[in-house]
Amino acid sequence: MMKKILNFLEEVKIEFKKVVWPGKKEVTSATVAVVIFTVIVAFILSVLDYLMSIGLQSLFK
Repeated sequence: MMKKILNFLEEVKIEFKKVVWPGKKEVTSATVAVVIFTVIVAFILSVLDYLMSIGLQSLFK
Protein backbone atom coordinates (compact mmCIF):
# COMPACT_ATOMS: atom_id res chain seq x y z
CA MET A 1 0.00 0.00 0.00
CA MET A 2 2.80 2.41 0.92
CA LYS A 3 4.53 1.67 -2.41
CA LYS A 4 1.38 2.67 -4.32
CA ILE A 5 1.15 5.94 -2.39
CA LEU A 6 4.80 6.78 -3.04
CA ASN A 7 4.40 5.91 -6.72
CA PHE A 8 1.34 8.16 -6.94
CA LEU A 9 3.22 11.04 -5.30
CA GLU A 10 6.12 10.61 -7.72
CA GLU A 11 3.71 10.78 -10.66
CA VAL A 12 2.12 13.91 -9.19
CA LYS A 13 5.57 15.49 -8.90
CA ILE A 14 6.31 14.66 -12.56
CA GLU A 15 2.98 16.14 -13.69
CA PHE A 16 3.55 19.32 -11.68
CA LYS A 17 6.79 19.87 -13.57
CA LYS A 18 4.80 19.88 -16.83
CA VAL A 19 2.48 22.67 -15.66
CA VAL A 20 3.09 26.10 -17.15
CA TRP A 21 2.46 28.48 -14.26
CA PRO A 22 1.21 31.98 -15.15
CA GLY A 23 3.42 34.94 -14.49
CA LYS A 24 2.65 37.87 -12.24
CA LYS A 25 1.42 40.00 -15.14
CA GLU A 26 -1.02 37.30 -16.33
CA VAL A 27 -2.37 36.72 -12.83
CA THR A 28 -2.82 40.45 -12.25
CA SER A 29 -4.64 41.02 -15.54
CA ALA A 30 -6.91 38.00 -14.99
CA THR A 31 -7.72 39.20 -11.46
CA VAL A 32 -8.57 42.69 -12.72
CA ALA A 33 -10.80 41.21 -15.43
CA VAL A 34 -12.67 39.08 -12.88
CA VAL A 35 -13.17 42.02 -10.52
CA ILE A 36 -14.44 44.28 -13.32
CA PHE A 37 -16.79 41.56 -14.60
CA THR A 38 -18.09 40.96 -11.07
CA VAL A 39 -18.78 44.66 -10.53
CA ILE A 40 -20.61 44.92 -13.87
CA VAL A 41 -22.78 41.87 -13.14
CA ALA A 42 -23.52 43.13 -9.62
CA PHE A 43 -24.59 46.51 -11.04
CA ILE A 44 -26.85 44.89 -13.65
CA LEU A 45 -28.45 42.62 -11.06
CA SER A 46 -29.03 45.49 -8.64
CA VAL A 47 -30.69 47.58 -11.36
CA LEU A 48 -32.91 44.64 -12.34
CA ASP A 49 -33.79 44.03 -8.69
CA TYR A 50 -34.69 47.69 -8.22
CA LEU A 51 -36.84 47.76 -11.35
CA MET A 52 -38.62 44.54 -10.40
CA SER A 53 -39.33 45.82 -6.90
CA ILE A 54 -40.81 49.01 -8.33
CA GLY A 55 -42.92 46.95 -10.74
CA LEU A 56 -44.19 44.65 -7.99
CA GLN A 57 -44.96 47.56 -5.67
CA SER A 58 -47.03 49.24 -8.37
CA LEU A 59 -48.89 45.97 -9.02
CA PHE A 60 -49.92 45.43 -5.41
CA LYS A 61 -50.87 49.00 -4.47
